[in-house]
Amino acid sequence: MSEQTEVNPFSSEADIVNKINDNERSSAIDAIQDLLFAKASDAMAQYKQVVAKTFFDEPTEVETTDETDNGND
Repeated sequence: MSEQTEVNPFSSEADIVNKINDNERSSAIDAIQDLLFAKASDAMAQYKQVVAKTFFDEPTEVETTDETDNGND
């Protein structure tokens, strides 16, 4: 039979709270720093994609009309 395992998206935060509760201050601080670094890295990766698209995407060509052309060649 297959077992379903639920992934708790807040497991790292719960671990930090448990470490604080167990008076494992240095371990809790390290876990908080790791969590913040991971979140900052994710945010920077997303921002890099936005910047890359802004600077390096080639613009689409827009057909321009000659406004001075009166139809007579």
